[in-house]
Amino acid sequence: MGVVFGIICTLCIGVSDTLARRAMRSGALPLTTANTMQIVAIATSFGAVGAFGGTFTWRDFILGLVSGLGLGLGLFLYFAGMDRSSATVVSPMVAVLSAVVPYGYAVLRGSSPTAKTIAGAIIAVAGLLLVTVGGEVINLRQGLLWGTVSGLAYGTGFAIALELSDDAGAWPAAWQRVAAATLLTLIAVRQSVVLLPPRSALLPAFAAGVLAGVTTIAYLVGVRIDAPSTVVAASMFPAATVALSHFSFGDAVSRRQVVGIALSLFGIAVIALGSA
Repeated sequence: MGVVFGIICTLCIGVSDTLARRAMRSGALPLTTANTMQIVAIATSFGAVGAFGGTFTWRDFILGLVSGLGLGLGLFLYFAGMDRSSATVVSPMVAVLSAVVPYGYAVLRGSSPTAKTIAGAIIAVAGLLLVTVGGEVINLRQGLLWGTVSGLAYGTGFAIALELSDDAGAWPAAWQRVAAATLLTLIAVRQSVVLLPPRSALLPAFAAGVLAGVTTIAYLVGVRIDAPSTVVAASMFPAATVALSHFSFGDAVSRRQVVGIALSLFGIAVIALGSA
């Protein structure tokens, strides 16, 4: 079941990225869009607390905040890398590291992935690399640098989430979003960036934030069921982003990227079989 929640994360991220891009095309700045998404995701997460409950503990509160700082920093660095380079350079580093770091940590904590799960992870990551580096490469060195730092921040935030209590419910997701929104707000204020998007971009930014909150909840549920499968399947989000960008904005998709999407989906299927 872990791979199912990972796939939910992938789809939500892909749609959320598309909506965020729509908001930016409607006049919102990248940092403003990211900040709005985090603020809305707070409401989504607390709504999940009311719907599904959970046990509050100070330990989970602190872990949730620290994890959220990693996720918020990762998002900011991701946008910074996109501004200096290209998604085809930044995305593979972010996606791979956001999977490898918590995956490795899950194994160190005692998880025992099967041979099929390991093989599926290798296939999926290989496909992911084809998806994200199959297009035009702009400022490769800058993209790799910012993508690496962003991926390490994301991966650390996801790895910390593995230490949350099993009965915490949706509480950690709420604390993650509070920390991320606070961090991005402070960065926006320091850079004199407006905190809310223009009216024309408000709806897509709002919807993107709702999906961002759903992503966090699905991830936290998934890692409690099967951490290795969840983190790898969730890292397939660039495949969804590339496909949705092609249909929504007419972005060119190369043959290499099509092959990569197919490999990613096949790898996820192998992970699912190995986790059954």
